[in-house]
Amino acid sequence: MKVAEAIVNEMDRQGIADAVADLGFDIMALARVVVRAADGDVIPFRRPPGH
Repeated sequence: MKVAEAIVNEMDRQGIADAVADLGFDIMALARVVVRAADGDVIPFRRPPGH
């Protein structure tokens, strides 16, 4: 979980976290997906609910 938190902190530092959250994405869920993708898992793209 610390890796996911580090990803969220970096997205927040760069100002990306708010923009992504405004689009309806769960930032922590997105960070966990980033970690899975880095491990080589194929992650299908899904739009947030309501989009």
